[in-house]
Amino acid sequence: MLLSLCPNPCLDIYYYTGALKEDDTNRVDNPLLSPGGKGVNAARVVARFCNDSYLALPLGGCTGECVKKLLEEEGVSSIIVKIAAETRVNTILEQKEKGKHILIAARGAPLNFEELEKLKQTVCECYEPEVLILGGSVPPGLRETFYGEIVENFKETRTKVIVDADGELLRKAVEKKPFAIKPNKYELERLIGHPLLSLNDVVNAARNVKQSGVEVVIVSLGEFGAVCVCDEGTFRIVPPKVEVKNTVGAGDSLVGGFAYGIYAGNSVIDSVKLGVACGTATVMEEGTKLCRKELVREIFENLRIEEI
Repeated sequence: MLLSLCPNPCLDIYYYTGALKEDDTNRVDNPLLSPGGKGVNAARVVARFCNDSYLALPLGGCTGECVKKLLEEEGVSSIIVKIAAETRVNTILEQKEKGKHILIAARGAPLNFEELEKLKQTVCECYEPEVLILGGSVPPGLRETFYGEIVENFKETRTKVIVDADGELLRKAVEKKPFAIKPNKYELERLIGHPLLSLNDVVNAARNVKQSGVEVVIVSLGEFGAVCVCDEGTFRIVPPKVEVKNTVGAGDSLVGGFAYGIYAGNSVIDSVKLGVACGTATVMEEGTKLCRKELVREIFENLRIEEI
């Protein structure tokens, strides 16, 4: 099985407006509602390709029920840990006149000890997935070693753990040597502690992280594709030029596509190519709809690979 964990899921509410006016009423059409969070979005993408995939997440309150319903409508099989607190809400304001969006992200409520232990037990003791995605932030109060502890738990197993996180959460996970990580440029800068001013800087930083014990380092670069450092070499995967409608969830889609490729037995490079195709297809969709399978296939055939 392929399992994705999202410790801090949310309900994404996506509004379209021309340009926001301060101290005035901003009228918008009915918003788009979708389940959100890095691990959630990755699982939504995986579910487009795979019938043996699951999403583990804590949900609570009316918002949690809404997220659960939306996941069911997308065909995502969920393993839910019920919590007492209300699931958080993120608001995205798309300003069409400016071509920019504003993301207002709630921190989320802390999990109590019993909820946390049940979530960790669900992932670490109840299943032994072939591929495990650890995606996104964690609720307030949750220790920064959380992902690292899970990576350590699967150390002597067949499970390939992919981490998509930021800050100390990512740093502590890297110390435990997961199979793969997928930072963007800014997350990689925070991981290594200094700015990356060129593609060469990005490549060298990714190579240094790989030398620390991570088998695959993928750095997402937006419209410029991604850099991958792995045992097969160092590569840049460049997508075709497309019309960008929205960038929310593009990096998460890359993780989902890559994870499915690995689960399906593809090479690392072919799996990264699938991930980049998924991320590229996602930016072509409105709001938080994520990629369409048929468009992913088309983009996959038009990717360019450069060995570095």
